Amino acid sequence: MKKHLILPFLSFYFVSCGHQTSVDVEKQEASSNLDGKLLMEKNCYSCHNTQGTDNMLAPPMQRVKDHYWDEDISKEEFVSAIVQWCENPMEENSIMPGARRKFGLMPKQEFDEKEVEAIAEYLFENNIDNSSCSNDDSGCSNCGTNCSHEY
Repeated sequence: MKKHLILPFLSFYFVSCGHQTSVDVEKQEASSNLDGKLLMEKNCYSCHNTQGTDNMLAPPMQRVKDHYWDEDISKEEFVSAIVQWCENPMEENSIMPGARRKFGLMPKQEFDEKEVEAIAEYLFENNIDNSSCSNDDSGCSNCGTNCSHEY
């Protein structure tokens, strides 16, 4: 009798293992619909804040964007460059020497690649509040103010 019960159970188990559950599908959909702004606020702003305080730990996100973005770069190239930097920040890969001098090299951290992609996409598509440069005189090509930052 036990053999008759075990065989259908094992058959069901092995057949169902190859199929995605609704939970798996929901996880995949959630990863493709990540909110880059919320992820940036949660994961990046503790160091890359937009407030321009005297004790900043890293350049503001708008400065990061300004160094990676130009009129000829595609969204895919921009996102790829940000992801590559976040996966392996090394001095020889840095394109922000002023920030590296002022703040040091960004420490290597473990980031979810899909989250970094979502953040980079948001960064590419949006201007980030930049109150880190407080002077209102025009002059700086990065932020439109007469600031003194090198990054």
